Amino acid sequence: MEKQDKPETVEITLDYPIVAGKGRVEKLIMRRPKVRDLKASSRFGSGAENQEVAMFAILTGLVPEDLDGLDMVDYAKLQDSFRGLLDRSRKPVAPAGDAGEVVQVSAE
Repeated sequence: MEKQDKPETVEITLDYPIVAGKGRVEKLIMRRPKVRDLKASSRFGSGAENQEVAMFAILTGLVPEDLDGLDMVDYAKLQDSFRGLLDRSRKPVAPAGDAGEVVQVSAE
């Protein structure tokens, strides 16, 4: 399968900047996730929301506590950006029609 041009990072401008360990944060840079990031985020608790916040912290270079202060509008931007980095829309593995003849089957 050929590699498609997907961004390696995405920049998120916060509508409501936060103060983090690095000072005032107005923009976040989120990088593409790796499997190791998923494994690392699972160490931050069993709840899905804790693991998601941990994943976003890992991908932006912050700590989960920094993200706790995000406005939900900005958090939704993080979620959308994450989904964008994982966009699976790509060409099918085999061109249409290569699977063979389509046969109608009764549901009865």
